Amino acid sequence: MTTRPGKILGQLTPLVPLDLEAAETVSDIVAAMEQCSFGARMLGEVAATLTSWAREKELPTVIYDGNRASAVAGVLPKMQYNGFVGAVLTSEAFVLRNRRTAHVLVVGHYSERHEDRLYELATRAIFINKDNQCRPGQVRDGFFPDVVFADPNFVMPVLNHVLLERVHSVKQTVEDLMSRLETMDGAGKEAVHGAHTLKAMLCDPDCTVFMTMSGAMTIAKMQRLPVQLIETGRIAYLAATGALIGHGLVEGSGCQHFKYEPRYTDEQLAKEGLNRVSDTIEPEGNFDHIEKIVRRVLQRSYPRIHRGPHITQSSAFYRDLGAYLHRHYPDAASVLSSAYRQGVAVVTPAVVDSELANDVFVENARRGSRARIIFDQELDTGVLFDLATKAKKLGIFTIGGGVPRNNTQNVAPLIEIYNERLRKKLPPGRFFYGCRIDPASMFLCHLSGCTYSEGVSWRKFDFKGMLAEVRLDATIVWPFIQKFAIGKFRQA
Repeated sequence: MTTRPGKILGQLTPLVPLDLEAAETVSDIVAAMEQCSFGARMLGEVAATLTSWAREKELPTVIYDGNRASAVAGVLPKMQYNGFVGAVLTSEAFVLRNRRTAHVLVVGHYSERHEDRLYELATRAIFINKDNQCRPGQVRDGFFPDVVFADPNFVMPVLNHVLLERVHSVKQTVEDLMSRLETMDGAGKEAVHGAHTLKAMLCDPDCTVFMTMSGAMTIAKMQRLPVQLIETGRIAYLAATGALIGHGLVEGSGCQHFKYEPRYTDEQLAKEGLNRVSDTIEPEGNFDHIEKIVRRVLQRSYPRIHRGPHITQSSAFYRDLGAYLHRHYPDAASVLSSAYRQGVAVVTPAVVDSELANDVFVENARRGSRARIIFDQELDTGVLFDLATKAKKLGIFTIGGGVPRNNTQNVAPLIEIYNERLRKKLPPGRFFYGCRIDPASMFLCHLSGCTYSEGVSWRKFDFKGMLAEVRLDATIVWPFIQKFAIGKFRQA
C-alpha cells in the first residue's frame, strides 16, 4: 500500500459492535445503535437529540402533513401528552405562523409548496421519512445528521418508547414495542410479522434454517447478531458476501472500525490508507492484518509442496479461518469462529469478489503454477443441495438481497430440474418459512426487491407457508426482530 501514516486515524472514534445480550430494553438497543453505522446510527443519534430536548424542556414543534386518521398521527398526541414534543402543525400552518422556531421535528412526507419557507423558519430540524427528504445540504456523502430515512410507522413508536424510558423511567421491553407496532401500518406491522416468523422457524424442530446476508452488516457493527443466531444451534447454513465475511474477520481478529468525520476529504483519507464505507472507516492496516492470517491458514491448509492445484470451496476455506480464530481469538465474537464451533456451513457464492479472494490471488502469484488454490463453486452448491434435500422443512432468514439470497433460494429450481432431467424423486426444497429484511421496492425490478410472491411462481416457496417481508434498513429493525424472536425461542 503506497500510503503514508498520518494523524487522521487518531482523531476518529472507534465503533462498538451491537450486543443484544447486553441490551435489555428498547432504549438500551437504540443507545447501542448510536455507536454503530448507517441507519442504526441515524436512529441512535436522533433519539439522543430528542431525549436532550425533552429533558431540557426545549420541545420541538412537529410538522405532519399526513392523514390525521393514520396510525402515525395517533402516536403524536401521546408524545405531546408525555411532554416529548410541542405543537403538531401542518407545513402550511407552520409557515403561516411565520415564527422562527429553534427545534422542529418533520414526520413523513411534507409539501414541496412550503418547503423553502419551512427550511428558513426552522433553526434545527429533524426529518423522519422514507422519501429521503430533508433540508438541502443537510445530508452529505457519509454524513447524515438529524435524519432517519425510514418509515415513520416504525420509527415514531420506537422513539416514543425510548423517550418514555429515558425521560419518565418507564421500562420498555421489545415485547411492549411489538405490541405497539402491531397497531401501526406499513413497516410497523411488517416488523411484527417478521419477528413472529423468525420465532416460528427457530422454534420449529423440523425446520432447517438457512440464513443469507448481503450489504456491509459486519462493518455496520451487526456481526454479533448472526453470531447469536448461530450459537442457538438452529442455523444450518449461512450465505454471505465475501466483503461481509472479510469485514467480520477484521473485527473477529481484534481490529476496529471507526466513525467517519466529514471534515476530512476522501483524498485525505486515501493518502493515509483509510477506506470509507459510507459513514464508516476501514483502515487499510486492517486488511494487512487479516492478510497475514489468511496467508498462515492457506499455507497450512493448502501446502506449497503439493503437486498440482488445490481444488477447494469457500465453505472449506471459511471453516479453516474459523478454526484459526477459535484458537487464537477465543474471546472475540466472529461469524466464522461461531460457525466453526457449531458446524455451520458458511458460503460465499461470488467468492472472488472480496478482499479475501484478493489475498488468495496474491498467494497464488507467489506460488506460480504449482500448488495453486482454485475455488470450485459447484462444491458449495453440493453443500446447499444436500442440506435442502435432507431437510423435513425449510426456512430462510434473509438480510438484504443480492447473490447470497438468490443462490440459496435457487436450490428449489435446482432440485426441480434435477428430478425432471435425471428422473429422481428428491423432496422439492421449497421454503415454508421466510423472513426478509430489505428496504428495496418491488417496482425497481431488481433482485433485492423481488417478493416472496414472485418466488412462489418459481416454486421456491410454499404458497401456504409463513412468509414475512420487512421493507426497512436492516440495521434499524433487525436488532428488535431478533431480540423478540430469540427471547421467545429461549422461553419455548
